[in-house]
Amino acid sequence: MPQTIAFQRKQAWFALADAERCRLMRCSLTEQGTQHVDEHEALKNAWPEQEHSRPTTGGGTTHHVEEKERRFAGEIVDWLQKRATEHEIDHLMIFAPPRMLGALRKVPFGSLRGHSGELQGDLMRLEAGQLADHPMIRDLLRATGKP
Repeated sequence: MPQTIAFQRKQAWFALADAERCRLMRCSLTEQGTQHVDEHEALKNAWPEQEHSRPTTGGGTTHHVEEKERRFAGEIVDWLQKRATEHEIDHLMIFAPPRMLGALRKVPFGSLRGHSGELQGDLMRLEAGQLADHPMIRDLLRATGKP
């Protein structure tokens, strides 16, 4: 039986990314008016650590670490593109710490271009219940403006 507009929930999709993993999350407004966050899937960085690394860059990071982050950023974007199609996500916000955000910005977003946004924030350590109460996520749900 199809749901009427009155019973549909507001929702917002977002991803949390850092150098080690990416989590695809959905925040929805329950019929009681509270926010609920679910983790749908996660992607782990499978690029191996290198035992011997090259000299560091000006920021103190080895070239291997930068390469690992660059490759994982590309993997994240590919993975999120597939998930966006699979879940019919029309807008996806990505939260990441500054270094990872920089790596993600260098990757062509393809089908996500124009349907995604990014915010600096390291929310990876938070569980779903904590995310539901986080001001950045509350604002994200309010900003969708969807029934």
